[in-house]
Amino acid sequence: MIDYLHLLCALTALLALTYKLRDLLRTPRDPALAVLCGVLALSALSLTLSQPAVWSLLDRLLGYPNIAALLAQCSVVLLITGQQAVLIYWSSPPRQARRKIGVRLALALLVLGTLVGLFTLLAPDQRKPRGFTLHYVHEPLYSAYLLLYIAAYVHGEIVVARLSRRYARLAPQPWLRRGLNLVCAGATLTLGYGTIRLLNIVTTRLPWKPDSLEWLAWLCGDAGTLLIHIGWTMPGWGPALTTAHRSLRAWRRFRRLRPLWEALSNAAPSIVLETAARPWRSRYSLQALEFRLYRRVIEIRDGQLALRAYAGPEAGHRAREHARTAGLDGADLRAAVEAALLATAIRAKETGRPPTLAPPHGEMPGTAGLADETDWLIKVAVAFQHSPVVTLTSGIVREHSRDCP
Repeated sequence: MIDYLHLLCALTALLALTYKLRDLLRTPRDPALAVLCGVLALSALSLTLSQPAVWSLLDRLLGYPNIAALLAQCSVVLLITGQQAVLIYWSSPPRQARRKIGVRLALALLVLGTLVGLFTLLAPDQRKPRGFTLHYVHEPLYSAYLLLYIAAYVHGEIVVARLSRRYARLAPQPWLRRGLNLVCAGATLTLGYGTIRLLNIVTTRLPWKPDSLEWLAWLCGDAGTLLIHIGWTMPGWGPALTTAHRSLRAWRRFRRLRPLWEALSNAAPSIVLETAARPWRSRYSLQALEFRLYRRVIEIRDGQLALRAYAGPEAGHRAREHARTAGLDGADLRAAVEAALLATAIRAKETGRPPTLAPPHGEMPGTAGLADETDWLIKVAVAFQHSPVVTLTSGIVREHSRDCP
C-alpha cells in the first residue's frame, strides 16, 4: 500500500507541475510561481526515489547503497523551504521577501550539509528500499541523522501550516483562500509522520517499538502531501468549478421555467423576443446561459401582463379559496394563486373569452434582483404544473365558456 501511495502522490505532483509550468511560460518573471514549480518538481523527485524499483536502480547506477534515501530526504528539506518561500513571496514586498527567504535557504543548506556528512559516516551498506528507517534507526549515527532531518521536517511543516493559515485569512480570492487552507491542513497532517519518526528515535532503547505504526506514518505523510499538491493548484482551476456550477444552476433554472414559458408564449406569441443565432458552444457558456435565463424571466413577466385581464375578478377569489382549502399559506399560497390565474387566463383566451375591464389582483411582487425574481417564478411554474389549485380554478373558464353563446 505504501508504494501505491507514493506513486499516487508522485503522479499528482507531476500533474500539478505540468499545470503550473503552463502558467510559468506565460509569466516567466513571477518568482513565486517559479519557486512553486521547483517545489512540485522536488516533491515528484523525492516520491519517485522512494519507489523500490527506482531505489535499487539508483544503487546500481551510482554504486552507493541506499543513496536514494539521502537524495529523497534532501529533496524534502528543500521543498519545505520552497513552500515557505512561495508563501513569503505572496505576502511580502519583494525586497523583504528576498531577505526572509535568504535566511531560510541558508539554514536549509546548513542542514543539507550536515545530513550529507552524517550519511557518509554511516555508510549504510545493506540495501533496504523498504524499511530503511526501521532497519538503521538503532545505529547512533543514523539516529542523529534522522533526528536532524525530522527536526527540520517538523519545524518546516509547522511554519508552512502557520503561514498558509495566516495568509488564508487575508486572501482576496475565495479559491486562493480555500487552497491555502488545504495546504495548512496537509502540512498539519504530515506532522503525524514526523511524530512517529520521533517515536522511532526515542524508543530505540526501550522494549516497546512503534513499528506497527509504520503504515500510519506513511499514510499521514502521503495524504498530507496529496492535500498540499491540490491546495497549491486550487487557485488556478478552482474558479472553473465555480463557473461550471453557475452554468449548471442557470441551465436548471432555465429548464424549470420552460413549461410556464411555453404556455404563456403559445397564448401570447408577441412576448418572445428575437434572438440572434449563436454557435452551439457559445449558447452554453455561463454568460449566454445567464442571459437566456434573464430573457426568459422578462418574457414570462410580459406574458403575465399581457394575459392578466383574461382572468375574471372571480378567479382570484376562487383560487385563494382552493389554496386555503389545500392547506397552503405564505409564498406557496401566493404562487399557487398566481399560477391558477395564469392558467385561467390562458384557457379563457383559448376559448375566445374577451378580457375583463377589472383584472384580478395577482401576485407580481417587487424583488431584490434576478435571483429572487427567478426563485419566485420557479415556484409559480411548479404550481402551474402540479398544483390542484390550478386545475380547480381554471375550471371556471370551462364553466363560463359553456354558457357563452
